[in-house]
Amino acid sequence: MITRLKRPERMGQTALIFMLATLAMAPTLASAQTPALTYPELSEGRRAAIAQMLPEKPAGFGVPCANRAAWEPAAQYFQSSIDRAATFIASPLPPWEDMAYLRYSRDGDRNEGQAMLGRHTGQLTPLVLAECSEWKGRFLARIAEQLDAISAEKSWTLAAHDPQLVNFNGTRYYVDLNAAALGHSVAEALYLLGDKVPADTRQRAMAALELHVFGPMRRAYAGQEKTYISWLDVKHNWNSVCHNGVTDAALTTLPDRNDRALFAAAAEHWVPNYLDSFSDSGYDNEGIGYWVYGFSNYNELREHLWYSTGGKIDLYDNPHARKAALFGFQFAMLPGVYADYGDAHFGYKPDQTFLAVIDRTFRLGVFPDDLAIIRGARFESLPAAVYAAFPNESQRHDPGASANDLLGLRAWYPENGILVDHPASGGDFAVTIKAGGNGNHSHNDVGSYSIGIKSTQIVGDPGGPSFYIADTFSPKRYTYRLLNSFGHPVPEIDGKLQLEATTVHPTVVSTDFTPQQDTISMDITAAYNDPNLKKVLRTMKYSRANGSVELTDQFDIAGPADIVESFPTHGTMKQIDAKTIQIDYEDAHLQITMDAPGGFTLSEDKVDDMGNPFTRVGATLHLANSGKVVMHFHPVPAS
Repeated sequence: MITRLKRPERMGQTALIFMLATLAMAPTLASAQTPALTYPELSEGRRAAIAQMLPEKPAGFGVPCANRAAWEPAAQYFQSSIDRAATFIASPLPPWEDMAYLRYSRDGDRNEGQAMLGRHTGQLTPLVLAECSEWKGRFLARIAEQLDAISAEKSWTLAAHDPQLVNFNGTRYYVDLNAAALGHSVAEALYLLGDKVPADTRQRAMAALELHVFGPMRRAYAGQEKTYISWLDVKHNWNSVCHNGVTDAALTTLPDRNDRALFAAAAEHWVPNYLDSFSDSGYDNEGIGYWVYGFSNYNELREHLWYSTGGKIDLYDNPHARKAALFGFQFAMLPGVYADYGDAHFGYKPDQTFLAVIDRTFRLGVFPDDLAIIRGARFESLPAAVYAAFPNESQRHDPGASANDLLGLRAWYPENGILVDHPASGGDFAVTIKAGGNGNHSHNDVGSYSIGIKSTQIVGDPGGPSFYIADTFSPKRYTYRLLNSFGHPVPEIDGKLQLEATTVHPTVVSTDFTPQQDTISMDITAAYNDPNLKKVLRTMKYSRANGSVELTDQFDIAGPADIVESFPTHGTMKQIDAKTIQIDYEDAHLQITMDAPGGFTLSEDKVDDMGNPFTRVGATLHLANSGKVVMHFHPVPAS
């Protein structure tokens, strides 16, 4: 049973004044108590060179709102922000709630604390956009109140990332995803509004930035905070997201050009680690959902460094970065249909706005009017909203970069053993299959596939959690059927599920790609710990000519074994005959015919882990010894 907790009273006026006064003194106290730092991993010469590239004064995205010639035309994109801001000022600002933040440390529920943080800080973006659009002063008092409330927060770090409560208790501050993004938004607000922000509010905001972001990062660059800020070296989305927020906040607010150069040099030095989360052919090992999150931040960081240095630093001057940028186009098996591997939400597809940004940057020509798509989007992030309204002219002229280079008959990522098969022109039946490709946010899914019909995934990989809990990233992760192989379209062999996929290296035995048909065979034996299992070979044939998939599992087993072939679906199943089932989901219909020794029996298991309910259809068969199962998939019209 979940008990609702009483919302604590707002912070007392005396306590609030004391906290804000302490914040205002933070830079002075830090300079008095912290010895001069050295940065052994960052070349002093490179930092000096970058300092010469940077402008005399810091600047954020877009132009200050006092520039009415620029902002009056842009105001048309922010009417919804004006409407939201008008409702905000009619009610008190939502308070900070200790009990909501502490919920995670009590029972592992991260949602209540994150929702509280969203309410407490979430008014800043629409308020600033509304004020910059109107420029009448209507929202300035609430903006100052919002900035002061953010400055007074006990922690800018998510509760789930502060399990020891060192941020909450003021013992130590370090930068996580939320602190980086919040710092960037605060910095952008200060830049846009200029002297419209009261001097004392600005001072407190700058002190809070130093306390929660800049100070911890300077220590991290000096090698003093690797225990708490390990994301400098990681090869996943934390690297790009945190670098973006931290670096952009510095470029936007820090008055000393040499200080800004430190942060720019650090990003240039460490953010290539993020690109290592992509294979040489451009596959994102975190899946399509985290591609948008991680790479959109990489792109935003690239933009800020590009215009801050007059184009002298360009994070796209790297062939690997270009391949990573194109992943969001090439991984689609049908328009808007992607295999939701890893922790991607079921049915997830990249926002058209970010695809339009990549299209515009690389001059691909995918969208007839990418600028209209970009400017018409609504963002919760203040920097992203301003970046969209005032796009930079930072397009590239890479040879061979065009829409014709993006989508052929397939996307093949050989290092990962991942094949995305596209239909022939006019077709609406496609498949994606994987031998490996498992990194951060991995599931146990060696050999998993996803079949797309029209605008949906009808059967196959079920996607990831709709929300996270404490167990999601703990030793208990793979006890959940959504994340272990039970919930994936891979065989269960004599009651045994697959091993942790990050420990299994993909083995693609052969491929044969033609315009009419693609065939891939993979050895998935290493995914199982079964002394009786000699070998299991999975072969997939995709026929463009007749729009079908044939999947064959060849088992070499010493002795009898029960096999369960799994067909996860968010739709419904009905049995057509002894060998055929039909899956129906939305306006898509798929029949699966199985040729198996001795036939099979059907079962349905309802899985609902972390907000992603689906049905695991199981076909159980018995093998006396070695044998094979052949599964034929073909779409059928609505009955």
